[in-house]
Amino acid sequence: MDLRFPDEQRAVEEPSRAFVHRELVPPEDEVERTGRVDPDLVRELRGRALEAGLHAADRPEDAGGAGLDTLTWMPVEREPGHTGSARQTRAVARPSRILLACPGDQRTDHPLPTVAGERVECLAMTEPEAGSDLRGMRTRAVRDGPDRVITATKHFTGTSLRRTAGAR
Repeated sequence: MDLRFPDEQRAVEEPSRAFVHRELVPPEDEVERTGRVDPDLVRELRGRALEAGLHAADRPEDAGGAGLDTLTWMPVEREPGHTGSARQTRAVARPSRILLACPGDQRTDHPLPTVAGERVECLAMTEPEAGSDLRGMRTRAVRDGPDRVITATKHFTGTSLRRTAGAR
């Protein structure tokens, strides 16, 4: 049985490997020494990942991604595993598929800027009564005019909510 990737998948494997070793590995010593990933470095790496076509490449084309199927995405996903997760998840990101469920104008407001690297998403799924059982969660978002009022109690997460102009 031949377990090697077919040609199409190997075509994305080498650029991904080169990106990891050229961009993500060099700052590794400093990040490990300081325990911190400089936000400017993250922005630079994300920009380079976007240029290389690796940031959110598995997201559908209509959401701004490259539309790679799962098998083709696997070599891209595997290569960043050779470095620290802080850099790989911020630079070669896979925005949450939950963003793809956004209807209408929300697609323009949320998944498109996230896939384009202009925004970063955050997902907090633990609640005191439910743990990480999504069906048992009590978070609610209720429309209040043009805004939504979110009522929730989270635990095991550090949260910082900031409202920005035009946020919905």
